[in-house]
Amino acid sequence: MTDATTEIALHVRDYFAHIRHELKTPVNAVIGYSELLMEDAEDRGQDAFIPDLHRIHTAGKTLLTLINELLVAEHAEAAARIHEPGASHTPVPHAEDLPEEAPLAPGGHGYLLVVDDNDNNRDMLSRRLQRQGHTVAAAENGRQALEMLAESSFDLVLLDIMMPEMDGYQALRQIKADPALGHIPVIMLSALGELESVVRCIEMGAEDYLPKPFNPVLLQARIGACLEKKRLRDQEIEYLRNVAEVTNAAGAVEAGVFAPEALDAVAARPDALGQLARVFQKMGREVQAREQQLQQQVQQLRIEIDQTRKERQVAEIIGTDYFQELQRKAGELRNRNR
Repeated sequence: MTDATTEIALHVRDYFAHIRHELKTPVNAVIGYSELLMEDAEDRGQDAFIPDLHRIHTAGKTLLTLINELLVAEHAEAAARIHEPGASHTPVPHAEDLPEEAPLAPGGHGYLLVVDDNDNNRDMLSRRLQRQGHTVAAAENGRQALEMLAESSFDLVLLDIMMPEMDGYQALRQIKADPALGHIPVIMLSALGELESVVRCIEMGAEDYLPKPFNPVLLQARIGACLEKKRLRDQEIEYLRNVAEVTNAAGAVEAGVFAPEALDAVAARPDALGQLARVFQKMGREVQAREQQLQQQVQQLRIEIDQTRKERQVAEIIGTDYFQELQRKAGELRNRNR
């Protein structure tokens, strides 16, 4: 395959990826909203609406299947034409050359960030996640998502791939390259279903990958698994931090500067490390109490030594011949005055 043919093949792939995204996005919105409306109808006892909503949902699924089949066939036919000997190739536009949709306004549980340039997608997914008990914020592109991540502590990011200004690949790369953000799990979301895209996202550090439209049960399971993994990681980091605090406390005891209240947070733990911290606090307080007692005893001993020294000095002075002579003369003076 020549370099020119390879470049054309890549352009064709990008072109069909863009078309697939543009066609499937509104259909996915229809499917998602019909699911939400059916759940609302069931919750409110409005069963009369459910059959029609179910038909809409089924029609959306059917249309999505037709789009996939049509685009796969067209892509295969275009690829075959590219590789025909002597074929003259009509230039295929780059994906970035196609008109892009203008950015739209943003419309155990966790604090989740939904990143998608499509307003309906953000709204639909946010509603779904809120129903599952999560707190949700939304961003309309990768750049806005990075700004929000720098300002707030999120537990999970659900990141669309095809977006204007900064796409999901670029945003994922920056998230994982940032030491302050790299620990946050990221689930990639896209109407693209190519294995190459999935592999690329996982290699870049994504925790998981979900194709649109979302299966609500699968979505909940994947998010739950990611949040549980992050919770365990956070617990491990907190444990190591607490171990470091106990180790520092040991050094402080040895240096004689231990403050028992410095281990209050660790001592509140219900596990063995918390018990160790409580024992450490007790020992530290006992050591401090003994030191204070010894200091008091030493102070009292110093007072007694000073008193004894003074009494000895007085006795030595009184016992001298000079002092005895002064006492005799003083007695004679008193007798005369009488």
